Formats: sequence, structure tokens, C-alpha cells
Amino acid sequence: MANDLFWSIIEQYNKLMKSAISGPNCINPSICRGDCCSIKIDIPKTLAEEYIKRGYATEKDFIRGDVFSFSLRFDEKSRKCFLFDKKLNGCKVHNSGIKPPQCWIYPTNFENPEEKEIKCKKIGGWQIKDKKKASKAQFLLEKYIFLCQIEAKREQKRILNRIIKENGTFKCKKAIKKEMMELAPSSIAGFKDSWKRIKILGAQGYSLQMKKFCLKYDNDCKHLKENFLYCPSVCEKIAEKLFMFLLKILPKFVKENGASTDGEYPLYRLFEFAKNTGIFEI
Repeated sequence: MANDLFWSIIEQYNKLMKSAISGPNCINPSICRGDCCSIKIDIPKTLAEEYIKRGYATEKDFIRGDVFSFSLRFDEKSRKCFLFDKKLNGCKVHNSGIKPPQCWIYPTNFENPEEKEIKCKKIGGWQIKDKKKASKAQFLLEKYIFLCQIEAKREQKRILNRIIKENGTFKCKKAIKKEMMELAPSSIAGFKDSWKRIKILGAQGYSLQMKKFCLKYDNDCKHLKENFLYCPSVCEKIAEKLFMFLLKILPKFVKENGASTDGEYPLYRLFEFAKNTGIFEI
């Protein structure tokens, strides 16, 4: 992404929208409690990195997205975006000048040709007070989306690096295998694409997907004969085979099916894809 152009667009957009629209004081708790923050937003990695740099977020606050590079973490307890600040009763980055462009659109949008009363989820009184600025912002949003989509495609192509390399080394491979071997096979549901590398996707309860894999490559394992659920950890042999499976299948899966909406790739989907494409069969 051309960073100078990106920052010029997002900063101009924020200034335009902030001065183009007006409405009630949303941080007044008697009016609203962040009801419009209950949405999931995708942002580019460039913006995510800046949020981390400024202390608004950590790497764990971003989930691999399917539209742009990342989605903002959604807090399931509060049912709001993680950027919602209870003390502020509003968005942490509202006055930062780099608020996600999508968050400015609701409830006014960019135009109101029929001059209807504009209401949000809680109250009316919203208006577009400068149509020219709103129109300019809409044009900038299109440019922003274009740049974000280019970046997202590049990030998608880098998935191989997140399986193998980290800063030109093979740290990712070592880390993934180490993580596998610290877990019981029944606790592994698949893989998850995170900020720097691919990680293990834990099972909700028990998963028998790994049993199929173990049967293929280590049929003599005593835990398969006795009780698979009692197996305490993935062995070196299976960890290496599973890593090679990941290396071979995941990049092809993403290329053909696109990135997962939540960055998660369950084993059953990868096994099914491998079988249907004739690459591999469990």
C-alpha cells in the first residue's frame, strides 16, 4: 500500500466527515451507550499497525478478515467493537483523525436527497450540514476501499510466509510444531491465521478429526488402539506430517476459496478440500 496516499485519504476523510455531519452528543450516556458500535468492521493492516503503535490496540485485537486484511475484534460480552471505551462512552479513536471510514457513515450516509429526518438507533436530529464535503468524503471512501483491497490481496498471498517464515527464518514452522506437540490431538480442531503466523485452532470440547489423520500415518499408535481421547500430546511424527499437510493444502485452499471470514480453517474443511481436489485423502 502506498502509505503517503493512504494516510492522506484517511485523514482527509475524517476531517471532511467530522465537519460535514452533525447530531446529538453520542457520548452522553443518557442518550446512547454505544449502540452503533455493535457492528463488525474490516480495516487494512496499515491502519491496524497504527492503532497498535498509538496504544489503542494490541495484535490480539485483530482477526484476519475476508474483505480487508483484518477485522476489529468484537467483544462478545459487551456486544461491541473492542474500540468502544466504557469510560468515554464512545469510540477510542473518534477524535484521532484515523477512525475507520465505515464508522462515519451511519446514520447519515453521504446524502439525503429527500430531506427526510435522519435517526440513529436511539434518537433523531442527525443532519448533513455540508453536502459538498460529504460528497468529497464519499469519493475518498472509494479510493480507500480500492487501496485496502489491494493490500488484502497481498496479505492473502503472504499466507505461505505465515506458515513457514518469520523475518526470513523458519521460526513459524518451529512455533507451529511446538504448539501442536503441547496439545492433545483431540483438542485440535484446525488452524487459525493470526497477526504473524498460523496458529492452532482449539476444539470446543473434543475433536475426532485428528484421529483420522493419526490413523493414516501412525496406525500402530497405542492410543488409537486403546482410547484416542487419552492421548496427551501430538507426537513428533504426526506433528511433522500435519505441518506438511498444512503447508501443502492451506495456501491452495485460500487461493481457491478466498480467506476465511474469521481466519479459521477447521480440519474437516481442509480434509474435504484435499479429498475433492485429489491432493490428499484422509
